[in-house]
Amino acid sequence: MNANDDPDRMQLEQLIGFGTLRRPLESWYAFVSRLIRANLLNDIDIRNQLPSDWVRWAFAPYDVQTSDLAVPGPYIEELTDLQLKLRPVAWQPFPELSSTPHECLRGCPKCLQAGYHSYALQGDLIARCPVHNEALVHRCPHCDTQLLWQARSPGLSAFHCPAGCLLLEGIHCGLHVPHEGQITVALQEHCAWNQAVRQAVEFVSGPVHIAYPPYLGVAPLRMPPLPSKGLLPALLHVLQDTGLALPAFAPYHEQSHGRWTLTVQPWVRSSAEICNDDQVEGYRRAFRRGAYRTHVPLVNRVTFEHWLVASESVHGRWHGGVVEEGSLCATFVLPSYLVTNNELTGLRRLLARGGDPRLACAHYQQVLIELFEHARLRRIALDALEEPSPHVTVAETFEAIVRTTTGYWRVTGRTRGDDESRSNWRDFREPAEMANGIIHVTHRNGPY
Repeated sequence: MNANDDPDRMQLEQLIGFGTLRRPLESWYAFVSRLIRANLLNDIDIRNQLPSDWVRWAFAPYDVQTSDLAVPGPYIEELTDLQLKLRPVAWQPFPELSSTPHECLRGCPKCLQAGYHSYALQGDLIARCPVHNEALVHRCPHCDTQLLWQARSPGLSAFHCPAGCLLLEGIHCGLHVPHEGQITVALQEHCAWNQAVRQAVEFVSGPVHIAYPPYLGVAPLRMPPLPSKGLLPALLHVLQDTGLALPAFAPYHEQSHGRWTLTVQPWVRSSAEICNDDQVEGYRRAFRRGAYRTHVPLVNRVTFEHWLVASESVHGRWHGGVVEEGSLCATFVLPSYLVTNNELTGLRRLLARGGDPRLACAHYQQVLIELFEHARLRRIALDALEEPSPHVTVAETFEAIVRTTTGYWRVTGRTRGDDESRSNWRDFREPAEMANGIIHVTHRNGPY
């Protein structure tokens, strides 16, 4: 039985807690978990009495796509806040900037005790509960275990942590939530705030987040690694410096920039860049990451070669690479130890489908040259890793072009670790995409 079947409506509607289906802005996880807990459903009961899609959506909310809801089934079609109720990303103005692991439930401990949760609390934009002023957590308040959505079966995961601790207080399961009116008003205001931010800021290239070993060493449960906390507040604050009018942060919003330092500068669209979707597809396909050699596409060979000649005239032939003409496009072929997998992934994302191909190619060309310059300085620092250097303590970088009412802006940023964080580079190894090799970035002698 799934959401598009016609289940036994009488049986479903008689479940204790079914009447909370239309509770405004509450998460689907909370609703389904309430049905399980209030009716003491075991896993066999769940399979027999609850639509299978309902259960799947509740315990894997980040897998729910808009296409899943295109033809809503019985009861679902009656919900006025369908996206907000079933999809955590609908609450986030820019989901790529959130530091909260998708694998985990995140919420207010006191709200969870009362059997209430909203997907508005999933992203890191809300730092504290608007009603209880409690810091939001994605770890069990009792045993500190990460609150994975479904580490066990649905019957054992509903309002429970993976270690078995009950998140509810006593016999509460959310049939009555004392603060329901207050939390609903606060979340409605937050929803309006999100919509205003989305309307004011549009990403036209990127965003791209690149993580390096100083951050990877302290970022568990992140594949691919998520940005550290504070990126969205830092972005909004730096855009306000351009004269952009944005809604004020609410008291419960995260306003700390964390370790992020962002800069913004005007982006002038170049009419000289000629690029179309087919060319961008060719560039994407030209990336190759081998154990010894890496191929990076060049969207403007002339500009790149001019930069390369200028760099070699000052620093010598530091890169050991060569420009080659390939079947799809020209590529720069360089030793694989000079760049990281995350850097190449970031470059690919700049050439993502669906954007403005001219703008994407121009942005990619500029980022590519800056990335290689950083690689040159990092290579020098890695060869003398015992000595402190700012080029090996860069933990994360951020890159995007945004469009606002004040114009087009290129936003760049980074975080840094302390001097000791450079030690995370020492044994840093990555798998190659070809030939099953392992790239040891701190060595020049090939894969290990």
